[in-house]
Amino acid sequence: MPVSRPSAGATGASPVNEAASELDEAFERLAASGFELANGFVNHGPMACEALAALGCSGEIDSWARRFARSGTATVDAVAPTHFDWRDAMGDYRRLPEWIGSFEKEIALDGWASVVSTWVPRLLPALAVRLFHGAIRTAHATRAVSQADTEPRRAELARALGYWAARFQPGAPALTAAMVGDVRGELARAAADGARRYLTRPNIFHLHGVTGAMAVELFVDHIPPAAATAGLAQVHAEHEALYGDVEAAKAAPVAGAGPDELARAATKSHDPHQVKLIEACRRGLGVTGDPVFAAAAETVTGLG
Repeated sequence: MPVSRPSAGATGASPVNEAASELDEAFERLAASGFELANGFVNHGPMACEALAALGCSGEIDSWARRFARSGTATVDAVAPTHFDWRDAMGDYRRLPEWIGSFEKEIALDGWASVVSTWVPRLLPALAVRLFHGAIRTAHATRAVSQADTEPRRAELARALGYWAARFQPGAPALTAAMVGDVRGELARAAADGARRYLTRPNIFHLHGVTGAMAVELFVDHIPPAAATAGLAQVHAEHEALYGDVEAAKAAPVAGAGPDELARAATKSHDPHQVKLIEACRRGLGVTGDPVFAAAAETVTGLG
């Protein structure tokens, strides 16, 4: 199916339309790459490209997509299952092609919003599987398709959900939580707490507590309130498991690097973790005003 792309007017395409086109092309290119690398790590290409678009770095998307398209393992093509018992297939990575095909069909029939509203709550107990990457990839895909409902974005959402479901494994047991009024704010505050622990031990594992919490924040407008509250409870449970006895940093010193400087530094690093954390911290800072997000962003880029 041809991609529905914004057209340029007499004065040329707007920056927003240009970013949309770049991201669609990146998703198309990355659909031919694998989900995981030869070393077992996750292919971060789709997530990083969407984060670059959110940061306003559309000019970098194509080069990043080309690089990550070469870095994955063998491509996984969708298979349209004739009969698919999702309960039986949950967590079975051998059935990833069927998962993708099933989600493609559901999205085509019911629309992406209905699929996200139904499936993210089912998958949230496995929030931390593969170091949060099933949830993070799905969150980035959800934001992308919510901004422009195009075929490449729907396909990326199907692949993201398929990966999360195929790798499903329940994580830390979460306590039953009472309804929370400001779930977005509480998720951002949980991410801020994770950022303080990341500052104590700045490594690749501890930064994912921040990006994982802020991935759930991206779902808040697309899932039922009770599911969002359950997602917050799952974040707290996973943070307890992830950070254990890591103390929260008492202070969050900020050198004062601006958002554009941070985005440029992350982009030049060619490190998707930097790009994803910078973008998550920008949102967290916007919600809470907590300077710990600026400190974490400076730390990951080396500008602090």
